[in-house]
Amino acid sequence: MDSIQILFPIFPIVLLTHFHTLTNAMILRESIKSKELDGRWLKYMPSWQVIPDNVQSSRELYKNLHQAPLIFYCYCILAFTVGHVTLFTLALAWLYTAFRIIHFIIRSTNPKLSRRAPIFQVAFMASLALWLELLIHISR
Repeated sequence: MDSIQILFPIFPIVLLTHFHTLTNAMILRESIKSKELDGRWLKYMPSWQVIPDNVQSSRELYKNLHQAPLIFYCYCILAFTVGHVTLFTLALAWLYTAFRIIHFIIRSTNPKLSRRAPIFQVAFMASLALWLELLIHISR
């Protein structure tokens, strides 16, 4: 199997991150325009400022999009570098990507942890399986 295939599952998550970066900026802009949020908050982020729920939710999703997939990106690049891409690892990589997208949709539309936690856990387990499989491969 061509090793470059393992890099393709990265792109949907990166595009989703860019999409939400723009969305987050628009939410902040609208909150400042409507006076729900003091514009000085962007510079200093003082603890006294009450942050509207939609802004806080968007910020948390933004942070999550930059934190959680980082080790997945590292895995894909490392698997590509060592040339270890199998049908199994490719399927798990796409599974991870699909569940991160589903997690994004659920988190965007419903803030309840009980709805998104199982989806996050599947993505986490896929990532863990990928890393363990790669560790076994390079240990041989």
